[in-house]
Amino acid sequence: MKKVTKIKKGLLIVFEGIDGSGKSTQVNLLSRKLQKKGQEVIVLREPTSGKWGEKIRKLARIKGSISPEEELQLFLKDRKENISLNIAPALKSGKIVILDRYYYSTLAYQGARGISLEKIRHRHHKFLIKPDIAFILDVPAGLGLRRIKDRPVIYHLFEDKNYLKRVRKIFLSLNDPEVVVLDGRQPAKDISREVWLILKKKFPLIFSF
Repeated sequence: MKKVTKIKKGLLIVFEGIDGSGKSTQVNLLSRKLQKKGQEVIVLREPTSGKWGEKIRKLARIKGSISPEEELQLFLKDRKENISLNIAPALKSGKIVILDRYYYSTLAYQGARGISLEKIRHRHHKFLIKPDIAFILDVPAGLGLRRIKDRPVIYHLFEDKNYLKRVRKIFLSLNDPEVVVLDGRQPAKDISREVWLILKKKFPLIFSF
């Protein structure tokens, strides 16, 4: 039996994109693959299932229920708590953390509601843990909405075609060095293969198993 090489340093991998881009599918595919190879993986999502995350979800069901600034405040509270309780401890213990949405979604979604990207970045400056890599799965707004049309809960605050077009534009404008944009229109297995090859190339010591 091949010996499993455990990573010695925690790794934070983020998947981003508009609604219906396929993030959750890629999070699941990557986490399962890593677990099969004997790695310790923590899968998280934002908004979280905590107090602030549940409040965000509740308000998001009603369009116009909250101002952009109030919305930003809730996301900041939820993210601070997630970093403190979940992300930081997992990374410190050497685990691979895979996150479904993070800071970049706030830049894109709240930025599309009129808050400047500089302001959003500044508000994160003191507490944010930067990911090692952030995959943005890019799909047109219309395709994203078609993919999620049968979801049981509609988040009217976010799931609007013109709004998602603005969100997508911001996602594609991000030039942070850790950001990698992938074509989310590809079959899920092809995207998963591309993600794996990028991880092996970028982190050869960690993904040498």
